[in-house]
Amino acid sequence: MDKKQQAVNDLYAGVALSGKLYSELTEEENAKQIEKISRSFGYDPEEITEEANMGLGCGNPLENANPVEGEVIVDLGCGKGMDTFIASKKVGSSGRAIGVDRLSEMIERAEQISDKRGFKNTAFIQSDIDDIDLPDEMADCIISNCVINLVADKLKVYQEIFRLLKPGGRISISDIVLYNPLPEEIADDPRLHAT
Repeated sequence: MDKKQQAVNDLYAGVALSGKLYSELTEEENAKQIEKISRSFGYDPEEITEEANMGLGCGNPLENANPVEGEVIVDLGCGKGMDTFIASKKVGSSGRAIGVDRLSEMIERAEQISDKRGFKNTAFIQSDIDDIDLPDEMADCIISNCVINLVADKLKVYQEIFRLLKPGGRISISDIVLYNPLPEEIADDPRLHAT
């Protein structure tokens, strides 16, 4: 694993374990800041499973995904499952929401939250998002929130998305993109790549 990927893993594993996005803030201040971020992206606080919200997203992929009863939704880079849990409520008991994350720390937390909250139609898989152990053409919709930018081979991720989608399936991605190359000193800093 290269230094950039290791920096990403270290940062996100630390957030999963601590439960805090802003280590310098108190628990209460941290929670308020995370809720403020979520509201700014159009999330309804009533829909959010609070302990799954880490404030790490850069948008709201569910806003355009429009999941409906009975669908299968796959959440790439699910973290502790915030978008996965919202999707599971929208697809109901006849649907399924599957979260995928490469970090065991995230998957363990998501599974704990799922068990604690009684989600019956969710599953979590530890995997890189460019090579997922799921069957072809199994998803009605694939969502991702600020994760694909962290993967080195984006083409491989999109090939995996295409493989997983049913014919006529859809994707809804919130992410950051560059219009111009970053200055070399920023692009080469693994710590900055992770943020």
